[in-house]
Formats: sequence, C-alpha cells, structure tokens
Amino acid sequence: MSSKPYKLSYIAKYIGASLDGDDIEISSMKSLASASDKDISFFYSNKFKEDLSKTNAGAVITDTANSKYFKGNKLIIDNVHLAYAKATDLFAESTFLSEKKGLSKEAFINKEAVISDDVYVGPGCVIEKNVEIGKGSILLPNVTVLSNVSIGENCIIHSGTVIGSDGLGFAKDENDKWKKINHLGKVVINNDVEIGSNCTVDRGTLDDTIIGENVKLDDQVHIAHNCKIGKSTIMGANATIGGSTIIGKNCMIGGLCGVADNLVITDGVIVSPVSFIFKSINKAGKYSGSAPLMPREEWLKASATYKKLSKKD
Repeated sequence: MSSKPYKLSYIAKYIGASLDGDDIEISSMKSLASASDKDISFFYSNKFKEDLSKTNAGAVITDTANSKYFKGNKLIIDNVHLAYAKATDLFAESTFLSEKKGLSKEAFINKEAVISDDVYVGPGCVIEKNVEIGKGSILLPNVTVLSNVSIGENCIIHSGTVIGSDGLGFAKDENDKWKKINHLGKVVINNDVEIGSNCTVDRGTLDDTIIGENVKLDDQVHIAHNCKIGKSTIMGANATIGGSTIIGKNCMIGGLCGVADNLVITDGVIVSPVSFIFKSINKAGKYSGSAPLMPREEWLKASATYKKLSKKD
C-alpha cells in the first residue's frame, strides 16, 4: 500500500462521506482486526461487530445505524461497501496492478494481434493471431489468448487464464467414437471485465461466447462455449456455466455453483453458493438448492416430492 498519508477530511470528500471526529492523518487501510491508529477500516456487517469493539483503527467507515458502536473517528455514509472500494483507490498507488505497463519481451505476441495503447502483457503470455485487446487492459503473467478473441478496454485478466479454447463439442458416430465438432465462433469480452486466475472461457461453436461489460469472475470459473453473460454479473470461484446458457444482467452466481447447459437465467438473479441449476429461471430473486447424488430416476422423484412439500407451506 501507499505510504502517503491522507487527512480524514480528504478521504471523506473523496468517498462522499461525512466526517465525525478529528481530522487526523491516515497512512493505510486495513481490516478491523489488524488496523492501528494510523489506519482506516470499515464496518458494514454484524458478523464483524466483535472486531469493531476491539479495533485500534484510527478511523472507521460505517453507516449511521452502526456508527453508535464505535466511539472513535468515523466516516459516515449509506453504502459502506462501495465507499470502502473507493477508498482503496487512494492507497493503491504502489500495488502490483498500477505498476504494470508495456509488453513483456518474455511474452509471445503474434504479429497479427492488434494491441491498443497502455496495454500490459506480462511474461509468459501467449497472444495468438486475430486477437484484439482494448486500451488500458492488463494481462498478468501466463495468460493465454487463443485466436479470434476480442478483449475490450480496461479489462484485467489474471494469471493462468485461458481464453478461446475449444469447448466440449463432440458427436458420436456409428462405432461409438466421438467425432470432434470444430469451433468456428469467437470469444468477445466487453469493457471493464475482470477475470480471475485459472479461468477458462471457451470459444463458440458457431455463434460467439460473449462476456458483457463490467462482468467479474473469481478464480477457476469455467464459461463453456456459446454462453452469454450479461452486464455487471459476478461469479464466485469454481462456478461452472454449461454450454449455450444465457445469464442476464446484474446476476450473482455463488462459488461452486453448477449451471446446466442451454438455460436462460433472467436479470437480477442471486444464486447461493454450492447450488445447482438444472432449469431456466425467469423471475428475479434469490435461489438456493442442491441434492445428494443418487440414481437419476430417484432424484427426479425426490425433487418432485420436495417441491410439492415446499408449496404446502
């Protein structure tokens, strides 16, 4: 983190909060449990109320309802989590992302790739032909971008991710052998997307795989061929999205979720971690559900019975 100190009044103005307390200098930002009197922290969930009562933080970002639980210096604002995100901008001057500039000599970049200004491509990256990368995007070491992929502006792709590989496309012949289906589509990644480490985004078979603007993927997420992920959707680690599934805007897919192929999930759907989605969702809201492994016919009967029981309530 940056060693440059900021007055609390400056931080308050930057994040749009009101200052309650002394206008001290803050040098860094840390969790409630580890903060010192030179650090600022934040409190937005009752899960951390004990940490709040014990913190040594010089100041805490919180909302009006919870401000009474901390007697020290406070920055008060309604959306604490967003304010915390904005505050990290001030202390990020020396983070590894801000220092990434230029194209590494240890990367392989095909001469037919089109790379815009201010793009960083790290060591060990592979950029194949007919790839486009928009202004300000960052590809950290060992990212692989295969041919016919478009990456928008201000994207961040973390190490180990592979974009543009073939999906699971095979057809069985008369001899019970699998015949490969050639993947003729592309991957299109729009602006302001962040993709975590060791993710895989497969190219489409005929149509393109599309990742919408401002989508955020945690580590080890798999997006299969022909998927379309809507604007500002976010997914937790190890989520897997089956081929040709369409997920709407502003959805939240929890970690370890499995989404079957050829489904449509509407805008504004929130799925709890470790849930399994086997049918389309056409109404916004919160969803949860999984089941133990059992023979398929038994599982179908059990699921039908469970659904009937839940309706009785």
